[in-house]
Amino acid sequence: MKGFVKIVMVVVATWISFPVLADEEYEVEEIEEIEIYLGYLEIAHQFLSLATQSEAAIFLAIEDIVEIYEERDDFLGAVEELENILMQYPDNQAVRNIVHLKLRDLYRGEEQPDEALRQLRQLIRENQ
Repeated sequence: MKGFVKIVMVVVATWISFPVLADEEYEVEEIEEIEIYLGYLEIAHQFLSLATQSEAAIFLAIEDIVEIYEERDDFLGAVEELENILMQYPDNQAVRNIVHLKLRDLYRGEEQPDEALRQLRQLIRENQ
């Protein structure tokens, strides 16, 4: 649950970083960003409540791996690391699902929707 607390802290810190003035109107983009964070928070919470301990640990480890690469501003390093994890675990579908979803997030964040779709399609193929 440490990871869940970490996610909550990120959401709260992001939320607090916006000015809180009664007469100031928020930009539509700021509100949409907050809604996205809250959506991720809800998804993470649902996943962690349904996941086994092993799956939850994998999820949190992958999140932390990507976070380290993001701190380094190294998108390609993060993608390479996740692709290596896919190669290392060809028979562990839980790991593969988590990695494909994280790759989708990375590609969307880099405005590469075709690559994000490729990850989702691969996830669906692997789970048929």
